[in-house]
Amino acid sequence: MLSYRGSIADNVLLAQELLSGYNQKKLPPRCTIKVDLQKAYDMVDWDYLLAVLRLFRFPTRFIVWVEQCITTASFSISLNGNIHGFFTSTRGLRQGDPLSPYLFVLVMESLHLLIKHKFRLMVISSTIGDAKSWALLTSVLRMIYYYFSKPTSTLPRFYMTFYRILESFQVYMLMLRKARSSIDNSKLSLADCAPLILKIEARIAGWNQLKLTYAGRTQLIKSVLSSIHQYWCSVFILPKGVIKTIDAKLRNFLWRGGTESGGYKVAWEQVCKPTAQGGLGIRKFQTMNNALMGKHLWQILKKKTDSIWVSWITKYKLRHGTLWAANDKEGSWIWKKLLKLRHQLIKGIRFQVGDGTDFKLWLDPWHPDGTLIHRYPHGPLVTGLSLDSPLSTVIVDGQWNWPSEYHIDINEIITKLPAIHGGAADNILWKSSSGTYSTKDAYEVFSDPCSSVEWASLFHGPFHTPRHKFILWLAILERMSTLDKPWCNPTNQGCVLCDGTQIETHNHLFFGCSYTKTILHIIGRNLRFPWPYMDWKLGITWASRRWRGTHLINASHRALLAAVVYYTWKERKQQNLPRNIY
Repeated sequence: MLSYRGSIADNVLLAQELLSGYNQKKLPPRCTIKVDLQKAYDMVDWDYLLAVLRLFRFPTRFIVWVEQCITTASFSISLNGNIHGFFTSTRGLRQGDPLSPYLFVLVMESLHLLIKHKFRLMVISSTIGDAKSWALLTSVLRMIYYYFSKPTSTLPRFYMTFYRILESFQVYMLMLRKARSSIDNSKLSLADCAPLILKIEARIAGWNQLKLTYAGRTQLIKSVLSSIHQYWCSVFILPKGVIKTIDAKLRNFLWRGGTESGGYKVAWEQVCKPTAQGGLGIRKFQTMNNALMGKHLWQILKKKTDSIWVSWITKYKLRHGTLWAANDKEGSWIWKKLLKLRHQLIKGIRFQVGDGTDFKLWLDPWHPDGTLIHRYPHGPLVTGLSLDSPLSTVIVDGQWNWPSEYHIDINEIITKLPAIHGGAADNILWKSSSGTYSTKDAYEVFSDPCSSVEWASLFHGPFHTPRHKFILWLAILERMSTLDKPWCNPTNQGCVLCDGTQIETHNHLFFGCSYTKTILHIIGRNLRFPWPYMDWKLGITWASRRWRGTHLINASHRALLAAVVYYTWKERKQQNLPRNIY
């Protein structure tokens, strides 16, 4: 039994490692028991707890106080808004009592000692078919039943039935099912992730009857749907099939308001870009998964002491090696997947060289050129410094001290050496102001590089209405359903706002049309709203450069442009068209 301050993710990751290769035939027979304590506080027997306190030699007065605390609890029921009665309990600990966790720990410690004593009395045999192992298991189950349940209660009777079923078994061996669980050594499947997908579908189904705008759906995706999978993404590297399925459901909800496919105006890759790069800022599922899982690698690099999984990896996987030299072909599937994220993770890491005792000379990427053994594979042979040499081998009195006989490769290394922080230990920092790993910063690191767009500044400011911004975004990308688009396929492509002699395009509608030009002229005259009356794309470029910054006038001009575009398109939709397409 281990005592540590860990997380659920630690438990899942550690289970993956412990069950790695569990079904290999060349290994001796083994058995794993998953103990799930249901309503554990409510099932603690008072007599047993008091006996444990006496066993651990607590003072008699203290035991009497504890007995009064746990046996005098009474409860009431709220029925139709009224409190009814008070009734006492016959077992269990008070919920919310600061003393209860400590008492429960004592009970669990005694259970641990009892099980440990049983295993000392009877050693598990490694011979297939031998009954000693199963006798030990049934003995332990009988002991757990005896100490932790009462035969008059419903739940212990279920346990007793389960125990009798196990007791009748004659063959004991592990069979890994094809329908794999999430903690064995097999990859996750689409069926394993069905609860996540169903939860997203259920949430979307609850919004089907609402007449949500594009802006409203975007906000729900960012704030609600994107948070549902946070736990899954922080524990598992999800299969590509699952990611594609969830992306498809979010995409369908954005453009259709439900689960139906089709009607996509903008590619999902563009939608998931940051606003500065011309997207809506919806976080990409795959990238978010990598950013959340990358935190586990960061904890290994920082040698997090309160993580049992990090301690396990450091001792049994890395041993005296380094994360950057770990073999990504061995270990559990989740470990191999994590190691494949190293080449992206390193883009956000900054190595601070100190005394050189914690960094490996050839295996750690402390140098600007990266891991030296990859760049200069003959380095150990040329310098005579072994492959696992620490960086301190070439540091003396806080100064670099490389071998005197230089090779051309070594000269290239020396010319790019980073500064040494004398008197300090080696340190690994994140490339941020705080120096610590954050999911937000990691998401940018794991995202594909993309240049910013100049017109993104048009969406800044406090006066914008979300639905106006969304329509302006579509108009700038020229993805509105104007009549010149192939999917509209109207019999007449003429503009319905003017005389209809010109084809309805984005350039015509904003603001080459005589109707929209007149409206814009009136707005400009009354509100002093300047517009250059040029090509639509050139006009957007002009406005992006002219209305920058946080000045009140510039911010109001940006919001006014979005409002004019929105109401222009709304007026166009209200005309008698063959197809009323948003």
